[in-house]
Amino acid sequence: MNMVRIVSGDDTRRVAALVAPAGARDPEIVRSVTAIVADVRRRGDRALRGYARQFDGLRGPIEVSRADIAAAERAIPAPVRRALRVAAANIRRVARAQVPRPARVRVAPGVVVDQVVTPLRRVGCYVPAGRYPLPSSLLMTAIPARVAGVSEVFVVCPRPDAVVLAAAAIAGAHRVFRVGGAHAIAALAYGTATIPRVDRIVGPGSTYVAEAKALVSRDCAIDFYAGPSGIVIVSDRAPAAWIAADMLAQAEHDVEARAIFITTR
Repeated sequence: MNMVRIVSGDDTRRVAALVAPAGARDPEIVRSVTAIVADVRRRGDRALRGYARQFDGLRGPIEVSRADIAAAERAIPAPVRRALRVAAANIRRVARAQVPRPARVRVAPGVVVDQVVTPLRRVGCYVPAGRYPLPSSLLMTAIPARVAGVSEVFVVCPRPDAVVLAAAAIAGAHRVFRVGGAHAIAALAYGTATIPRVDRIVGPGSTYVAEAKALVSRDCAIDFYAGPSGIVIVSDRAPAAWIAADMLAQAEHDVEARAIFITTR
C-alpha cells in the first residue's frame, strides 16, 4: 500500500491535484440519506433498528447499559485508561476557559444590558467507528458539553468498543447508543421511543453523516457541515514523531481526508 507520496514543490500539476477541493455532493448519497432520515422520522424505533442491523451489525439492545460502560472502563489496559484521563483533563481545562460568562453592563442611567448564558438541555455527540474507534471524538464533544452545563449528553456510535465506552465514562456522558450513520442523526434530531430528541448534534462522521446533519439542521441545530477534512503542517525543525502523529490522526478520519506536510528539507 502506498502510504506516503513525496511531491516536489516545483511539480505544480501534482501539487494542484493534491490540494484541489473535494468534488460536488453525490446525488445518490443525498437521495439515500433523505430517504433514511424521512423513514426514521416517520417510523421511529422500527426504522432505526432495521437500519442499525443492516448497516451497523446491531445485535441486541440499542442502548449500552451503565454496567457495561463501567465494566469497559475497568477492562481496558491501565496505560490506555491513563491516556484517556490525561486527554480528558486537558480538554476540560480548555473548555472551562471557553465558557461564556454572564455579564451586566450599565450603558446609561436606567439602561442595563444583561448577557445571560443558558446551557442547552440535551446534546447528541456522534462518534465514528467505521474504520477505527475514535474515543478522541467522544472526549472532544462530550466534555465541552458537560463543562457548559448541558443537562443530558448522549453519544451515538455504530460499534463502540471498550475504549470508546471507557471514554464515555470518563467524559461523563449520560447515555450511549449503538447506532451510527444517517439513521442515528435522524433519531437524535427527531427522537424515537429509545433515543429522545436533542437540541444540538455535534461531532464528525462519514459523508452520509455529514449529509444527514445538513438535512436535519433546519429542525435541529448542528455544529457545522463537515465534509472530508485535512491538515497542512509547515515545518523544518519540529520533531518527526509529532508531525507523523498529527498526520496519522487526521488521515484515519476518512479515505478522503488529506494530511499534507510541507518542508524545505
